[in-house]
Amino acid sequence: MKKEVHYMYERILVAVDSTPEAADVLTHAALLANSTGAAVRVLHVQAIDVVDGGGVGGVIEDETAETAVKVVTEAVGTLKAAGVLKVEGWTEETVRGDVPNAVLDQARAFQADLLVLGARRHGSLASLFLGSVSDTVAHRSVCPVLLVP
Repeated sequence: MKKEVHYMYERILVAVDSTPEAADVLTHAALLANSTGAAVRVLHVQAIDVVDGGGVGGVIEDETAETAVKVVTEAVGTLKAAGVLKVEGWTEETVRGDVPNAVLDQARAFQADLLVLGARRHGSLASLFLGSVSDTVAHRSVCPVLLVP
């Protein structure tokens, strides 16, 4: 059975991080949401590392939960200031290697028909070992993906 095609976006998931490039992602999301009337969910995934130090495990966070909430709150405020009427914020926490799955799971849960995220590029060596969230999301998403350079 062929999937029904929508010509207007109704639900846009915007994945943001705490880098300055997130502003460009929000600009593109606002333009699309304002032109289509789409509802927007802003997602920030807080990545953690779990370590095992000789039987004494621990969690290493790059940012606190409060910082993650601040990233989302500021992004929602930016979109509202740009005229987006239907916008909400969402945070997730997951281990670093599972960030793409967290984004894809949220896209399914939100029933997004467009996913917008930054195409942050690591150096070739870093990409070899870390992979790229945007590459993984783009290749595994069930809805269209807009990668903002």
